[in-house]
Amino acid sequence: MDLLFEDGGYFDLTTSGLEIGGKEGFMSFAPKSEIILSGCDEVQKIVKKCSLKYRFLKKNGDTVAKDEAILECSGNAKSLHHAWKISQNIFEYMSGIATYTDKMLQLAKAINPDIAITTTRKNFTGSKELMLKAVMDGGGTPHRLGLYDSILIFEQHLAFLSDKQELERSFKTIKKKFIEKKITVEVKNLEDARYFASLGADILQCEKMDFEMLKECVALKKEFKNITVSATGGINVKNISEFAKTGVDLIVTSSPYHAKPLDIKVQMRAALKGADR
Repeated sequence: MDLLFEDGGYFDLTTSGLEIGGKEGFMSFAPKSEIILSGCDEVQKIVKKCSLKYRFLKKNGDTVAKDEAILECSGNAKSLHHAWKISQNIFEYMSGIATYTDKMLQLAKAINPDIAITTTRKNFTGSKELMLKAVMDGGGTPHRLGLYDSILIFEQHLAFLSDKQELERSFKTIKKKFIEKKITVEVKNLEDARYFASLGADILQCEKMDFEMLKECVALKKEFKNITVSATGGINVKNISEFAKTGVDLIVTSSPYHAKPLDIKVQMRAALKGADR
């Protein structure tokens, strides 16, 4: 695995220099605070690649209490140290995202039990798969994976349509061409929300609106029975409750991607001679 080579290189100077690489031992992982666990699949690949014996005591999406064991491994010191830091980092970063997502979801659902938390494609390049897995372990879902899986019309698309006639013609074309896909349009005011709802938009993605305007957009559902209203722009764990109160169907956010990694404690001990084998 590239991650193992990135950290381990050609050899472990410390373990080799101390001449302890061949000694048998044990390693365990446990959180320093309550977490929603994420990263088990990736860590399993690492410990298997390092030829360690292992036993998971928890699974992705589980609530794990402080000091409660997640994973126990055994093998020689060289392999234990090779797997240690990479596995710890994955657990810490992914569990941080999962726990943050879960907190957002609990706050929002306390107000609106049917609301959904979805995350954008504004993730760090190269980390999409891990971040999205962590979001889903926390109870969220991907808003969109990329350009290929959903239709989302931004003002940057509208900039290439010369006038309202061309816009309406193009809108009609995309609805007809991709008849099985829902059409989402990002809107920034009530006037645009009503206009695109009248054209047949399925989802109004309300960008950085104040709470009163959001409520007015939600009220459009009385007139346009099949539309879905989402809120996006600067939504995080501190303000999600206020957004949920507006009655929107879903929240679109990037904030879980910036969640603080949560500390995972790693303990090692040597195997006693003639025992623990």
